[in-house]
Amino acid sequence: MISEEQNIALIEVAKGASDNPAWKDYADYCLLKEKGLRKPALSKLNEFLNSTQGWSAEQRIEFVNFLFPLIETIPGADQGPFPHPLSIRLTKPTLEEWCAYEKSDSKPFRWFGKYYRSEEHLHKALEVNPEDDLARETILNWWTNILYFSIHHLPEGYIGDPVEDLEFAEKIKVQISRLVDPERRDYWTKQLGIDLEIIENYLEWKKSGHPDLASWGKENNKTVGYHLTRAYYFEK
Repeated sequence: MISEEQNIALIEVAKGASDNPAWKDYADYCLLKEKGLRKPALSKLNEFLNSTQGWSAEQRIEFVNFLFPLIETIPGADQGPFPHPLSIRLTKPTLEEWCAYEKSDSKPFRWFGKYYRSEEHLHKALEVNPEDDLARETILNWWTNILYFSIHHLPEGYIGDPVEDLEFAEKIKVQISRLVDPERRDYWTKQLGIDLEIIENYLEWKKSGHPDLASWGKENNKTVGYHLTRAYYFEK
């Protein structure tokens, strides 16, 4: 059973897809999927993917340009409307082909990097367009989650090396400073600051010789643990 968020996303994406007759089978897939009719939905998806085998590169890129902005902006659209067969048979090879010759548009690099987990492509997106905040935020999300992993079991225990994490945080600060949107800069500066406070307090506790981190934190009014759910992306 899929979530209500995914159901809403399926309906929204189907509305957009229905404007193009060549995408009707894909729109039907989304609507059938939203109704919970898995088998007929997959049948429609397969019909759609088979029809794309005769598409030109321009037609495939047109579909990618339609779909990925919705995936990026509609909650849940990166799941229900973006099934594995579609990803593997159509969008991934299309993005690979597009990236092979694109010189001025950062979007294919950002989309490939974000949805096929390639930091190399995200950096290429920023090379093409240094003002692509969405590409930079994906890097920031991945990098700050490395810090979060190190501290998420505190005060019980630190995973990793706090000194190395502080050095890594300097790289994160550089990326934050390059964000164009000041609200995004403020958001990520705050997120990083929360983690840095915990790391620095952990190192201060180690130097103190106190036997228990949690007790030391209470005694000194210091934050020594991070138990909140991280927000993955800035939202305006």
